[in-house]
Amino acid sequence: MTKIDIYGGKSPRDIPLYTVPEAARVVRVNAATLRTWVLGRSYSTRAGKKPWAPLIDVADRKAGLLSFTNLVEVHVLSTLRDKKVRVDKIRSATDFIRGRMGTEHPLADVDAHTDCVDIYVEYFGQLTNASTSQTALRPVVQRYLERISRNEKGLATGLFPITRDDAESPRSVSIDPWHKFGRPVLVSTNIETSAIADRFLAGESHASIASDFRIAEGDVEEAIRFEAQLRAA
Repeated sequence: MTKIDIYGGKSPRDIPLYTVPEAARVVRVNAATLRTWVLGRSYSTRAGKKPWAPLIDVADRKAGLLSFTNLVEVHVLSTLRDKKVRVDKIRSATDFIRGRMGTEHPLADVDAHTDCVDIYVEYFGQLTNASTSQTALRPVVQRYLERISRNEKGLATGLFPITRDDAESPRSVSIDPWHKFGRPVLVSTNIETSAIADRFLAGESHASIASDFRIAEGDVEEAIRFEAQLRAA
């Protein structure tokens, strides 16, 4: 039987799937901020308008759609910005990584770390500094970065989005470009979180949903919590 290539030779990681508002809700950042990160903007100077280049090479710039790889990049970028890493540091570090590693998606394809001042890269088993000489790593940032699953080449293959107000939220929800076309699912069952939230919004109780799907009520709660942030206006 001939295997059908539904992605036209592209990796599922690189298919445009998510709008800017959708991606913003997944990674819990302001949509306008995210739009600037991925599409850039112009700003006024005395000499006229000047462009501010995007930090991320988005999958479909014309349609403003992000791929799974872009989603991981935004997850990492939002973590760095939350920890007050300056944009110029991020830009210089990603340029360094891009040239050294030969990847167009350095925030997704390289295991990055930060001490809230600089970014570091795991390069051939050695921690290489991508900006200055400081070496401290912040555990809280590592917890965010560890929510990305990677293959043996270091490429991102899955993301466990944050469902609560810190990185301690359980890994109950997963986004995997090879499953369900990148739609969020419960790790325990591979059921789409939207299906669980729809039943809850229709009036079913947590206990009833958990019983039907044979899952823990805690998983039901995480799916509903995650979908609530996705569906927020």
